[in-house]
Amino acid sequence: MDFKIPPVLNADRLMDKAYKRASKVQKRGVDREDGYRKTVSAKLKLVNKILESTLKRYEESFPSFDQLPPFYRDTIHIQQDLNRVKKSIAATNWARRKIKRAIIEDIRKLRDCETVAEMESVRRSAYGRTSSFLRQVSSDLEFLESVRKKLNSLPDIRMDKPTVVVAGAPNVGKSQLVSQISTGKPKIAVYPFTTKEVGVGHFQAEGLMCQLIDTPGLLDRPFEERNEIELQAIEAIDELADLIIYVYDPSESSGYPMSEQRSLFEGIKNSFEKTDIIEVYNKSDLIDEKGEGLYISALTGDNLEELKGILSEKIKYAYKERWDVNVSETDR
Repeated sequence: MDFKIPPVLNADRLMDKAYKRASKVQKRGVDREDGYRKTVSAKLKLVNKILESTLKRYEESFPSFDQLPPFYRDTIHIQQDLNRVKKSIAATNWARRKIKRAIIEDIRKLRDCETVAEMESVRRSAYGRTSSFLRQVSSDLEFLESVRKKLNSLPDIRMDKPTVVVAGAPNVGKSQLVSQISTGKPKIAVYPFTTKEVGVGHFQAEGLMCQLIDTPGLLDRPFEERNEIELQAIEAIDELADLIIYVYDPSESSGYPMSEQRSLFEGIKNSFEKTDIIEVYNKSDLIDEKGEGLYISALTGDNLEELKGILSEKIKYAYKERWDVNVSETDR
């Protein structure tokens, strides 16, 4: 899901945008007074048109938070007070309606003006009231701009495709694995509730696409060490994950002994009780003795085709269970 919300200008920039455009308007009339009346009327109409369309675009570009998929709703709720977001959107709507009503009133006043000075007084009054309404919602506009930046930084994750989350201790090779089995270069995004980057790749299974997500900083250390926001973030990922690939580093070159890696696995298994987990042992090129399980090397490509085969079967199963789609029914 890609929000693509346009930048939200603050009150001063909105006024500058509208008044500069209006300053270029010039109309002719049968005499000086008639021409000035038409010019002021056209200026006010243009100011209203610019501000109304801009503020309305802000209102419409923000999503209906109550109708968002659970992952996005939970993710946004972690960082933002959704009630405040809704109130700020409502405030821009209030300003838009107030400006429109005020300008309509001032255009009517022009009909009774006989001199250029009276018409200019109406224009200044209209600009003054317009500026006042915008300044009253200045903090709301600035707040919405900060929300916009965070929403636009969310990873573009499709809710109609299976999602595979890659987990494991730091430096076990998760990002390299995502890069190796992805079709195309994974896109890097930043979750708004962390400073950590998240890699989102894609994998094709006989014509069916799934998403591969590497979540450094979220699923790479014991849950008891996490703060409340990180735990909420994990809950959001739980809403998203159809499958987890848990990556071990049996060479322990990552700096984490296998005992710690197994302990981390148990924590993830307990937190994602309804999610299937595949365990793989990476860096097989660095070890001589291998035990039971799937040993791979994201560096050399060893056994990656076998992992892709397992992944393909899991993806096809997810499509059938969630969307009643069989691989035989898809375009290959």
